[in-house]
Amino acid sequence: MPLYSVNVYITQRVSTGSLDIAGPSSLSKILLGVHLLMFPPSDFFYDIWVRKALSATGHTVLIYDYLLTFHDEIRYIWNAPWTIVKVMFLINRYGNLVGQTAIRLEEAGFLAHDSELFCHRFSIVTNYFMVLSSESIHLLVLIRAWAIWGTGKSIRKIMVGSYVFYVLALLGITTLGSIHDTHEEYQYLDLVEICASAMPKYMWLSYLGSFILDAVTFVLTARSLWRYSREFQSLYPSSLLRLLVRDATMFFVFSMFNNAMIFASWTVYANTPYTFLPKGFSGPLLSVAGQRVVLNLKSLPTRTYATHDLSREIDRQLEAFELDECCSSPEDGLNDPKETCCSSPQGRDGLDDPEGGREL
Repeated sequence: MPLYSVNVYITQRVSTGSLDIAGPSSLSKILLGVHLLMFPPSDFFYDIWVRKALSATGHTVLIYDYLLTFHDEIRYIWNAPWTIVKVMFLINRYGNLVGQTAIRLEEAGFLAHDSELFCHRFSIVTNYFMVLSSESIHLLVLIRAWAIWGTGKSIRKIMVGSYVFYVLALLGITTLGSIHDTHEEYQYLDLVEICASAMPKYMWLSYLGSFILDAVTFVLTARSLWRYSREFQSLYPSSLLRLLVRDATMFFVFSMFNNAMIFASWTVYANTPYTFLPKGFSGPLLSVAGQRVVLNLKSLPTRTYATHDLSREIDRQLEAFELDECCSSPEDGLNDPKETCCSSPQGRDGLDDPEGGREL
């Protein structure tokens, strides 16, 4: 008799009083013991329902956003030259569509079929899929942020080295977690027909670097955009700055949400079906947010600059540089070089006059 039928039988006998659980019958005690040990508590079924509902939500949002932005993808991605941004965008976009569809089929109970071997392989594949999905979108955003920062070579080397170290550490801990999964028993697989297992306690450490990376990226990006808004207003239109600020904030919020989901589900709820939520729910939302960052920036109408506007901006920066050099190093033996230099027509007063610059 299947396990589910045995549990239904025991439940009916106990509820009708035909099974004397207080009597000396050894059969009654054995059946009751099987019932208590093998039949999952009601909270487990509720957790499974929440997991399925949120996974379905994540997949639906991914498909819906794909349909909304398909025209923009054709116009701004496929018609653009092949670059690392284009390659990473397409890997993330279509890799997520394939991976999340497979996850959705498994969550619907169409793939497991009470097979622990399938669940072992499925867990390993989805672990590495999660890394590919999150880091491909992180790399896309980092490339955009890098262009905004305008950092020097030394800072660039530090950032690249830190990111490579983080990815290698992430892959290493993911591999250890996959080895653990090969020895893991899946909870009530014959009843729920989906792969639900506990998470190793150390797994959340693999995404601690993601939290630090996202925080540093957002702070540096916000700092650079604030500087651009004050110093280069004539070259950078307000619509561009607003878009960059909005998208940077949006991606930071979704990335922090994904990190919080990982930390909570892999620590507090490490022994529940909620451990799968970063793969099936918050992961797709993060990918959608990252893809929107790329598409929104590419779809922004470009602004053309007249030669006169560029000349004014270049003159402004050159005169500011000359002003700093003149006011900080009295090379001509003047009694008060700051007063002479800063009051000259080419000094501070000249910067206030937009027509006072030289024509190129």
